[in-house]
Amino acid sequence: MKMIKVLPVVAFLPTLAALSPAPAHANDFGCKVLLCILNPQGWASVGECVPPVERAFRMVAHGEPWPQCPEAGSSGRIGYEKFKPCPDGTIAVSPETESSGSDNSSRSQTVYKPDNNGGFCAARNATNASWGTNPRGSGYGARPTSAVTRREQRTEPNYLDLTTTDGKQRFWFNLSRYQ
Repeated sequence: MKMIKVLPVVAFLPTLAALSPAPAHANDFGCKVLLCILNPQGWASVGECVPPVERAFRMVAHGEPWPQCPEAGSSGRIGYEKFKPCPDGTIAVSPETESSGSDNSSRSQTVYKPDNNGGFCAARNATNASWGTNPRGSGYGARPTSAVTRREQRTEPNYLDLTTTDGKQRFWFNLSRYQ
């Protein structure tokens, strides 16, 4: 987002705060939260922003929708991603146990299969296995355990995809402290 577009919005914050002694309308809350979230220095850097933004987080943590500001043409969608993206050249995978052999000589091994929400990352082009169709017909290829690493977890796994007339932005936060 360009700083020039945000500055007029952020410059409006003191004016909005000065108007707060009057009774608030239903949409005022959503617009105040929007202005605070859009602050380039972060919503917590303005004292008047902390209570409404934390209230919005508590609302969302308890199943309510993100507050809206129709006057600004904005909408918000809340989401959750536990893990950070895998490094370039790798994909997210999950472990699965596969058994092979007859009933008398059964063996099991852990294989890793593609999974966007998987807790591990594996090289896309490892030479010792293929992600293509498995010859046994499972539809997935498998990776041996030596080709995987743990996927890094996010400290702020919740996000808000905020859409305004200026475009879309993603804001990360952690709802666990508001539940």
